Amino acid sequence: MNWKTVLSFIVSATLLTLLSGWLIRTNLLPIQSEINYSEAERSFLQIWIQVAIIVGLLLPGIAFLIEIRRPRVRSVFGFYLLVLAVQIVTEQICSHVFSHSLVVVIGTLYTVFRTWQLWQGYQELRMSAQSGSDRDQVVYGLLWLLLFFWSANLIFLLVVGWLRILSL
Repeated sequence: MNWKTVLSFIVSATLLTLLSGWLIRTNLLPIQSEINYSEAERSFLQIWIQVAIIVGLLLPGIAFLIEIRRPRVRSVFGFYLLVLAVQIVTEQICSHVFSHSLVVVIGTLYTVFRTWQLWQGYQELRMSAQSGSDRDQVVYGLLWLLLFFWSANLIFLLVVGWLRILSL
């Protein structure tokens, strides 16, 4: 993972988000402007967001700070946190400017990239590992936890999110 890859994705995702937002606003895409979650789905989302803050933001943030002197680990978690921060800002701005349902589109784009990004980071760290230290094992475990969490998030977006915004 490098700056070129991450910045290329961010620019591409931003352009696609702006285009999608405009197409939704002008009713050229069969996507509703609001998300019609059921009460049970809304309750689940409230819990899921709390889990996302802990698993998806706090744990990688702590790992980044603890491993700041290890360039490869710092790079994996640094790029991960950068992409996550851009996603959060993009969702906040675009959902207010265009429509609330755009968070499903943005979430899907970024979650697909994030799972690929985490897998690439895991592969890179495994190949460059010189020892199987306990610290390495904790980093690998965190990467697997993140891969599992974001894969589950992607399944939720595809199974529930998209079904709630599509108006076919």
